Amino acid sequence: MTSTTMPTMSDAAWDALREPTDGAAILANVRALVPMAAAEAAQTNAQGFMTEPMREALRRAGTYRVGFSASRGGPQVSLTQQTQMVEAFARVDASLAWNLCILQATGFYASRLGDLAFAELYPDLDIPTCGSFHPRGRADIDGDELVVSGTWMTGSGIMASERIVAGVEVFDGGEQVMKADGSPLVLGVWLPTDEVEILDDWHVIGLRGSGSRSYRVDGVRVPRHHSFDRYFTPQADAEPLNKVVDLPFYSMAGIPVGIAQHAVDLATAAVRRKGADDTRRLGLLGEAESLTRAARAVVYAGVGAIDDVIFRDGELPSGSTMARGDSPAATQLARRVVDICAELQGSALIYERNPFEQLVRDLAGVTAHASTSRSLWVSVGRTILEESA
Repeated sequence: MTSTTMPTMSDAAWDALREPTDGAAILANVRALVPMAAAEAAQTNAQGFMTEPMREALRRAGTYRVGFSASRGGPQVSLTQQTQMVEAFARVDASLAWNLCILQATGFYASRLGDLAFAELYPDLDIPTCGSFHPRGRADIDGDELVVSGTWMTGSGIMASERIVAGVEVFDGGEQVMKADGSPLVLGVWLPTDEVEILDDWHVIGLRGSGSRSYRVDGVRVPRHHSFDRYFTPQADAEPLNKVVDLPFYSMAGIPVGIAQHAVDLATAAVRRKGADDTRRLGLLGEAESLTRAARAVVYAGVGAIDDVIFRDGELPSGSTMARGDSPAATQLARRVVDICAELQGSALIYERNPFEQLVRDLAGVTAHASTSRSLWVSVGRTILEESA
């Protein structure tokens, strides 16, 4: 989908945006767009996907290019700064933050393309790309093409995307293609967007504005070079953001942190309205703010540790560094923060007109995602045992 629609911002606001040449500039642009994100939130959640003005604002801010490697002309933004961008939007609209996180992955995928495919698919770096890898589709090799069929769920950001990636298992002459380690070859393939059917099945209680619709194709032909190995072996000599397959979505941990801060912001306003001389209310507010700082600390300690390694030549992060326990930890803390702040809201909480109501629904959506599941702690525990041995 392409459009020339420009966001409704003042000339002064546009002039304040910086050239998106590095992480600091793009992060500054995101923070400058927070008021616009707050203004667009109601429409985003009402229609179930990001508004056109917001989509174009993110393009101009440079958010779609953050994951591109330096060799592709990208800013190669640290995970820490990517997470800060996501948190900034989550403080006003978790759905928009979700879109940002997903579309930030554009460069992670595109940077793994060969030179020819990259030139064909990404004539510039500001082309938003979405994708889903579950359930896996099927791709049959036919000469220089792949014949692809499948239905993929939760294609977050698909209504704002101009490129669509899908995960497929590969077959050659009816036989499944296996890798040297015995695992099935799973590719991410760029689908021809005009042949993708987007399903109207995103009707949910939380993260409504993420536009996470399912999509499908049946027998479409894709050039074989428009694909990459989704589960490639970690590569110490690769560029920082291409070293490990799991890097794209660590920034998602910024969403529960932003939601917790949003809850504290709303609770602060509620306490001020009700009077600031009630020590019980003040104590609850202080507890909520402290837990929010704890969630933020655990998230940024985690992504910071990964950044410290991946931006060093020839090094890979250890299993314990990569273990994804920080996001569920932050989410559990955010749930406690929201519970405390809900108590401070009082009966006003139940009304749809209260912004806190959407915040509660969005947190429910976040906790349902695999990246925040408590089951991730199992792998953390296993990693600790293995490394201690």
